[in-house]
Amino acid sequence: MLFELSLILFVLYIGALLAHRLRQSSVSVFIVAGILLKFFIPHSEVVRFMAQLGAMLLLFTIGLDFSPERVRQGSRKIFVATALDALINLPLGILLGLGLGLDVMSALIMGGVLYNNSTSIMARFIIDFRRSALPETEYAVSISVFQDLITALYLAIIAGIVHSGTLDVWGIGLVLGKTVGFFVGAFWAAMLLRPVLRRLMAHESIEVFLLFVVAFLMALAALAEWLGLSGAIGAFFAGFILPEREFRERVERVIAPFRDLFAAIFFVSFGLLMELSHVSHMLLASFLVILGAVWGKLGTGWVIGRLVRLSKSASWRLGVALIPRGEFSIILAGLAPTPSILGMTVITVLVLALLTPLLMKRFH
Repeated sequence: MLFELSLILFVLYIGALLAHRLRQSSVSVFIVAGILLKFFIPHSEVVRFMAQLGAMLLLFTIGLDFSPERVRQGSRKIFVATALDALINLPLGILLGLGLGLDVMSALIMGGVLYNNSTSIMARFIIDFRRSALPETEYAVSISVFQDLITALYLAIIAGIVHSGTLDVWGIGLVLGKTVGFFVGAFWAAMLLRPVLRRLMAHESIEVFLLFVVAFLMALAALAEWLGLSGAIGAFFAGFILPEREFRERVERVIAPFRDLFAAIFFVSFGLLMELSHVSHMLLASFLVILGAVWGKLGTGWVIGRLVRLSKSASWRLGVALIPRGEFSIILAGLAPTPSILGMTVITVLVLALLTPLLMKRFH
């Protein structure tokens, strides 16, 4: 086991170095690393557990970008733009899944895969192409951040349905009730517990601070799993509850090294799960998924851009910025009862991570 772990970490080091040199997203490089490692090591329970920790830490960090105040203060234009994004891309993914002959559960997952874009990959490309000051960038970032909140709820619902194993009205209603109840409870906890959390997190010792944050994260993850939801969703809401303004930088400083390590293993684990013998059978379906992913977001950017009176070129750039898929798409695909969904998603994430920089150069 130690040899396998050392091999994974050494390959991750080479992959991160390569991604930095090529100015590419490390997500795609780590997935490819996992595919290559599949020839040498199995996908063990230890790797699975570390990958689960990676997913939890990723969603915890995303949750830190939210707060009850931010949700309430979001501008009307941003909420409308986020709603349009969901109304266009979520049904598009579901219909595409049904058109590919998937069952209803897999089609719902495909809807989430095509709906959510990667905030981290998008932010990396915006910085690399020096687009931070462009008028559409504020909309792209805001839509992507609030989109993560919607996808977190969608993920919780899908995970609950998968856990219950039923798609009947009563089962879906029960899962939806649990999810909404968990969200509302987290929202009120964030309001009511702020004074207590501030005192607990104000300790001068980094050791005490780190142990409290991790214990709080794990407690929320365990509560979510006890309710039949995903542990990663509990981690997301742990980030949501913590008072981010006072402690965001400190939390980021102590959590970032663990997040980067376990998130890298998380992406490698999906490469290890790829069934290479089935890749040739997934190419046509993956091509259609990639087309739907690209044109869905380009159309979304155009509609939103014209609605908020951006120029035509800025509207196209907004759509391009929303194209990359990443963390949430892969987490959702991991819940699919059909193994081909994971394969198609991995191929889609890889291709879009490589395609987006080319499109950004085209729509400059």
